[in-house]
Amino acid sequence: MRFFRVHLSARKDGALLAGPLTGSPVEGTDDAAAVGPEIDLDDDGQATPESLAAVRAAAERGLPVAMANYGTALHSAGDQTGALHWYTKAWEAGNVIAGFNLGALHQTAGNPHQARLIWEQAATLGDVDAMLGLVRLAFERDDRLTIERWTRRIYAQDLAFPITAVGVAFGARGYTSEALRAFTIAGDLGDAYAMEYRAEILADRGEHEQAATLRARAAGAERMY
Repeated sequence: MRFFRVHLSARKDGALLAGPLTGSPVEGTDDAAAVGPEIDLDDDGQATPESLAAVRAAAERGLPVAMANYGTALHSAGDQTGALHWYTKAWEAGNVIAGFNLGALHQTAGNPHQARLIWEQAATLGDVDAMLGLVRLAFERDDRLTIERWTRRIYAQDLAFPITAVGVAFGARGYTSEALRAFTIAGDLGDAYAMEYRAEILADRGEHEQAATLRARAAGAERMY
């Protein structure tokens, strides 16, 4: 059974935006043993009506995974009221990814305080995207202690995408040394985006040979998200 979360994009301006539905593994969640229907996506990345109906039925039966997934499908379709309802029910039932998604919904609706409260709980439970959300919110408040606290936790996860996104957030605010550190860590994990971002900084510093080497590596590497 996959959980679906609304990811946050790693734009170069550091903006916090909801991205597409992305399947996540069940490992490390209380819902790993839950059984329910999958959300099937068509060629355009949209949930098929049949699978969506099946997931809704499972959500109405009280399965936390299905409640979270149905909320994400509604969120992706622009139904924020429906998404809020099902995210909240799933989060209250203990689904951590639903907590992250619920925070993302509040953030994009212009309620960062509520997003932060929820993300703090989800991050404490180990959700790395919630950690990333907290870092981005902390940048808006120039809260260096919070940035450092959650950045350390993100680096310890060995997951390229959130580490690259941390580098983007540092770079967008002129913290070049911190951005380079993040891009180096993520690049060592194989992320082509991190290699390219690091190469751009090195080229700006006049280190063109190193930048060219990184870009050559990036050409054959995976773009992680």
